[in-house]
Amino acid sequence: MAPYEVGIGLRYLGSKEKAGILSVLAWIAVSGILVGVMALVVALSFASGFETALRDKIIGINAHLLLLRFDGPVTEVDQVRKKLLEMPHVVATMPFTYHQALLRSREAVTGTVVRGVPPESLAEISGWNLLFQCGSLEDLLSTRQGGEPVVDPRMPILLGKTQAETLEVACGDPVSLVAIAGEGTGGESSAALRSYRVAGIFEVGMYEYDASLAFLPLGEAQDFFRMGDAVTGLEIRLDDLEKTKEVSERVEAAFEYPFWSKTWMEINPNFFSALKLQKAVMFLVLILIILVAGFNIVSTLIMTVIEKRREVAILKAMGATRRSIGTVFLVQGLVMGWLGTCLGLAGGYAICLIARQVPLIRLDPDIYYLSTLPVEVRWTEFLLVGLSAVFLCTVATLYPARQASRLDPAEVLRYE
Repeated sequence: MAPYEVGIGLRYLGSKEKAGILSVLAWIAVSGILVGVMALVVALSFASGFETALRDKIIGINAHLLLLRFDGPVTEVDQVRKKLLEMPHVVATMPFTYHQALLRSREAVTGTVVRGVPPESLAEISGWNLLFQCGSLEDLLSTRQGGEPVVDPRMPILLGKTQAETLEVACGDPVSLVAIAGEGTGGESSAALRSYRVAGIFEVGMYEYDASLAFLPLGEAQDFFRMGDAVTGLEIRLDDLEKTKEVSERVEAAFEYPFWSKTWMEINPNFFSALKLQKAVMFLVLILIILVAGFNIVSTLIMTVIEKRREVAILKAMGATRRSIGTVFLVQGLVMGWLGTCLGLAGGYAICLIARQVPLIRLDPDIYYLSTLPVEVRWTEFLLVGLSAVFLCTVATLYPARQASRLDPAEVLRYE
């Protein structure tokens, strides 16, 4: 059987006597907590979904980890790859080259970043979940299309969507690649120039890559930029994204200077820092809604204390302690807080489930990289919101409970 303090607290909360308005106020306070908690978990879930979607896009075009050298290109490629594959959590590696150059078509000229990659292992290392407007990754493997020899014997190149629009080219059109003097040209004063065939136009979904990224077969890139058998570095894919920092430290300890590693988080540090700051500010702003609802609990309990002064005085005259009286009103605040929090979490989760099936918020893909705002439920965030709401509601009940426990029964009953 429940202690009498709990029973009295619940009876006061749902009173139907002269002060029946108190139960209405109690539900208003619960509704405030409900709305605040629901708004907070939904906002955080949308922010987490946006962060995860952009992270997947970045990892879709980059590996989890890069191994580079401070003093120049990596020459001992086979030995390095073998040593990397022996490390825990490393599932694949891929050599690559990275150079800045100019792309020229009949209509325009634009700067580009040329990545030389072995096409046969690119999908394994990056996932390669890109959308091709024309052509495909297979067109980078050879000079054949559809099983027939290509009439144009020039080597293939893949361009980003925005870059192709700037150059006004389509699949099959020729483009010229110009290596800037000193950029992979052996330090010579003259710039290298070579013509290529646009074999594919891809879309990452991020302007930074769509406007300035091009792919060449690794051997062709090494030849054009006069690197011999050397590469800029190696991309590393892991079996667990959360182990990136741990593996990065292990790789640097194994290879030492002049080798160094760069994680996917360090490729776009400002971007992910901004997202984290945005979520933190969002949490602080929306928690104010719950704080305001906490004031509703305070006002509701104060009115209850005023209305129940006679009953409280009688209880104290019969021997109830200050602690017992405080517990009566503490129970009321905790019930309102827990009820509002649980209903808010349930409502927020329901909205997240609906948002997964039906896009609730549409975005401009040219600005936000996404056509709809995705949602991701993280139970740690739900737990944090729930605990924060319960804590605020508990604090809100302390003052009214203390005031009720300090009532003097003699003063209250003198005029009764």
